[in-house]
Amino acid sequence: MPTQGSATVEVAASAAEVYALLTDLDRLPTLSPENERCEFLGDATAIDVGVRFRGHNKARDYEWHADCEVTVADVGKSFAYVVPPKFEHATTWAYAIESTGPNSCIVTESFDAPMLALPDVYPGTIEGRCENLQNACAVTMANLRAAFA
Repeated sequence: MPTQGSATVEVAASAAEVYALLTDLDRLPTLSPENERCEFLGDATAIDVGVRFRGHNKARDYEWHADCEVTVADVGKSFAYVVPPKFEHATTWAYAIESTGPNSCIVTESFDAPMLALPDVYPGTIEGRCENLQNACAVTMANLRAAFA
């Protein structure tokens, strides 16, 4: 059962601008085909390692929310979080940003979802979920490129 995927695009913006969009919880949902909104949890107001936030998602008729914890916050280079925090089979979502010039960079969104290989653990329908996540990465990256076009 596949558990990983990614998508990569070239973006006509600086690495700092791309990082700022990817870590802006008000703007991040505009990129994703499943995420509808995000909110900080606790007293947090900005992305940093250890900060928690909640994503509110929808795929077809199914709606859910998921708590996330930031694991990497390297400005202009990378951003990652786990869903749900402290779960041994948590999914990791990561964004790698490679500057290729003052106003261009290559961005890769990736996921590692080990619970997709564990039908007794995963709470949803596993069949096709990895492909759905892979397609979501492609849509998110296309929307990121379009945001700077």
